[in-house]
Amino acid sequence: MKRLHTLGYAQELFRAMGGFSNFAISFTIISILSGCVTLFYLVPTTTGYSAASIGWPLVTIFVVIVALGMAELASAFPTAGGLYYWASKLGGPGWGWFTGWFNLIGQFAITAGIDYGAAVTIDTLLHAWFPAIPAVSGFADPATQWTTLLIFAVILALHASLNIFGVRLVALLNDISVWWHIAGVTLIVVGVVGATLLALQFNPG
Repeated sequence: MKRLHTLGYAQELFRAMGGFSNFAISFTIISILSGCVTLFYLVPTTTGYSAASIGWPLVTIFVVIVALGMAELASAFPTAGGLYYWASKLGGPGWGWFTGWFNLIGQFAITAGIDYGAAVTIDTLLHAWFPAIPAVSGFADPATQWTTLLIFAVILALHASLNIFGVRLVALLNDISVWWHIAGVTLIVVGVVGATLLALQFNPG
């Protein structure tokens, strides 16, 4: 509180999320499960596993460096506004304006990408359960893509409503998401490793 007052910043926000809920937001955005389901196919079809085995660790190192820098800024400027406020204080209003808009565009893009991936997954499942429902396979076909776009619109509207009217509910869902991801990833890893070891026992050569 004293640090905020020193910066000329009064604590006026209604804080509906605690520390774990704020962590849960970032953990959920990373979303190992949805990333594997919707994006993992890009590895064998574009770069290949050898390039990914080199690229992923390198990217991880640089992402951690960025995260450490942001953590240092957050401790120095513990205020609302995040990136654009820090940029404005350190580089001037112009950099703050640029950072704010750049971050907003990124938020739009990541939200649309995640929700579209969810729509494709749901559409594929519905097609498996109800073959009469068309599903996107391979490149998008305008004749069959309307179901995916409809599901996509519903998911976007649902997420918008939750963020506008249900901040506490969003915090609860993010908290649940953390444990859901931990359990899901653990089950997948155990299943894949177990299946691989079992296959090696029957095919030692």
